Amino acid sequence: MAKHLRYPPDKRPSFQKLGVPCPFFFPWKELVHQWAAAVDASHSSDGEGMGKERPFFVLRSRKVTRRLAALLTEENKERKRPYGHAPTLEAIRGIRLASAETGVDLSRALACVWVSCRSKGIPNRFDSICIPKADDLSKSPSDASTGPCESLHKVPRKRKGAKKKGAKRKKVVRPTVEELLARPAVRDVVNCCSRQLIGCVVDGDYCFSEAAGRGVGYVSVLGLLEFVEESARRGTKPLVLLRHQHSVQYRFASLRVLTDC
Repeated sequence: MAKHLRYPPDKRPSFQKLGVPCPFFFPWKELVHQWAAAVDASHSSDGEGMGKERPFFVLRSRKVTRRLAALLTEENKERKRPYGHAPTLEAIRGIRLASAETGVDLSRALACVWVSCRSKGIPNRFDSICIPKADDLSKSPSDASTGPCESLHKVPRKRKGAKKKGAKRKKVVRPTVEELLARPAVRDVVNCCSRQLIGCVVDGDYCFSEAAGRGVGYVSVLGLLEFVEESARRGTKPLVLLRHQHSVQYRFASLRVLTDC
């Protein structure tokens, strides 16, 4: 944030146009709550989600994390699917049963993941981990030039009052340092851009041993399960999209759940 404030106003990126609601903070609480509400609304008959926000936590149960890691490893393999997506649905049911046996509430859980870029791109802090659309998966992940782009969002302009002759000009009140550093109120995190958000990168860099960008992040467990199930129904690999908060370019990446984090 300090580097961002050092730039003159005309050189700072417009996060509203880029569709980044929380550029300097991680909205973990809002992320898990909104995914829980979305999943609850999709499975309930009245269409209403959860209304009360509850504290989040990082998933530490070895029994559940190992099942999650095995699920993603199996889905990332190059193979034919003679039984369709039935094995994937069965594995997801096993994860939910294992979480119920161990007393883990998946609606409030975050999973630690290892992010591996499939082409160009280096994961950075505050990068968005998003679910690709069906049209995005028709493009080759190894070709960096075919990565999708986020369209710029329209920002409503503030209407200025009609200038009257002889009217005194109001003094502009500048925000204080405390107001600038305060955590912004975030409404919609999951659907803040054209691709649904499931998590964020907390650290990343270029890996010389693998000659590619690698990073560590956290994703909503419910969002991850919904994403894997949707990918299995499509018959595609569970590849995600990474986007830097200063860019509109998405990059394809694969996920791996870390059991020891």
